[in-house]
Amino acid sequence: MADANKRINAGPTKRFFVEMLTRDIALVDAILDLLDNCVDGVIRDLKRKGIDPLDSQKPYEGYKANITANQSKFEITDNCGGIPEIIAEKSAFMLGRPDLQRDSELQTVGMYGIGMKRAMFKMGKHSVVISDPVDESPYKVEIPPEWLDDDYPNEAPDPIKEYDPWKLVLRQIRKGLKEHGTQITVKKLNEGVARQFKVGSTFLDDLASEISKHYAIIIDKGFQVTLNGILIEPAPLTLLVPNEIGAEDAPKIEPYIFMGTIEGVSVELAVGFYRPLVTEDELDDEAKVKKSREYAGWTVVCNDRVVLYNDKTYRTGWDTKGVTPGYHNQFISISGVVFFKSNDSMKLPLNTTKRGLDMDSSIYHVVIEYMREGLKKFTSFTNAWKRHEEETSKEFRTLSSRRITDVSSKLKAGSLKKIPRIKSPVGSAQRYSPELPRPITRDRQLRICFEADRLDIETVAEFLFQDSTFERARVGERCFKLCLEKAEAAQK
Repeated sequence: MADANKRINAGPTKRFFVEMLTRDIALVDAILDLLDNCVDGVIRDLKRKGIDPLDSQKPYEGYKANITANQSKFEITDNCGGIPEIIAEKSAFMLGRPDLQRDSELQTVGMYGIGMKRAMFKMGKHSVVISDPVDESPYKVEIPPEWLDDDYPNEAPDPIKEYDPWKLVLRQIRKGLKEHGTQITVKKLNEGVARQFKVGSTFLDDLASEISKHYAIIIDKGFQVTLNGILIEPAPLTLLVPNEIGAEDAPKIEPYIFMGTIEGVSVELAVGFYRPLVTEDELDDEAKVKKSREYAGWTVVCNDRVVLYNDKTYRTGWDTKGVTPGYHNQFISISGVVFFKSNDSMKLPLNTTKRGLDMDSSIYHVVIEYMREGLKKFTSFTNAWKRHEEETSKEFRTLSSRRITDVSSKLKAGSLKKIPRIKSPVGSAQRYSPELPRPITRDRQLRICFEADRLDIETVAEFLFQDSTFERARVGERCFKLCLEKAEAAQK
């Protein structure tokens, strides 16, 4: 009589699992996941050395990641300490993270344990990982093309017990890397990926731009990233600040600053101006507007990774009915950054790609209220000085441009005021809310506005100022003053 109790195969097929895993992630995000792993490696290596990243302005100095992307392969090589063999054996190559407590004391962004595998499968069919961990022998793990199609064989009497096709082979190798780190190589690239890695592809330019933005803070703190041999510079993140914030009682242009701890997550935000107010002549110049517009808006940073760069939508507090206006080019000078830091990456307001916000995060719900509060100060200031922007130039000349990470160090001791009832059951916070200058009431002043042919304007500008490109508002003012002088002379 046949055995009435049989074990049957209920496991997933690899191809189905892999296709579902990679379908909803963009190629850029997959590559950035690999860079995230490099930076997480730096954090672990610093811990091994007994170095606190907060004790240095350049904690990532000396660490680097070099990316090669062409039609034959993708390769990323770092010197960030390597993957310890025990981690490789137990979890690094699993499709999911079994140990959520592994980095519980470190400010990493690893959440689900799928980034490296998802990226490799997204790009191609043949992957090789070589790692040279500190104080260990180097090793290699290969995922060949046939691995994807090697599922549980139907003919095996007990497939789960006798054979596990999900296992990979870790081989010790004699020759390691030049430095302790990891190298991931993907060959047999998927057709669409190879096409995007073609020399001259706009994708490679876009990738460099995304790395520049998303790793702006990390690169600024010393980390180096190259793409096909070209060093990537960090995207600018600056604010205009006085020598000391909160040093005077008189109204002054200063940033709004919030600092707090909410549900175990450290939060710091600053919003203000990164440049003087935009003039009407500048708004008429589309090229200048486009360039400046890139640097306006809110940047959101989680454990030093930029999640959103200069966002100008409702996601960061713009266009909130009855509170803040929608973004308009007149607000081109306003910029803000909010930092979230936590040893528990699951608490950070990140979505699964780590390049977008979890808008349902309870922590973010609290913080966005203060983002709106700070933003409103500077949109109101901009509106109040509309058409009189030049009168603020003296104030702006007293300010200097500072990296966003240095802004809080300019705060005068005692300037932060405790917020008595922070909008969270678990949290505490302080803020500095500046009093900005207000324009003098102009009851008698009216505005004259008219249009004229461009060539005619240039002719008048050349006549009055010997410069056909002279600022149009000044040309109009001079014309009015000349006419006024004649009118007043005629009345005498």
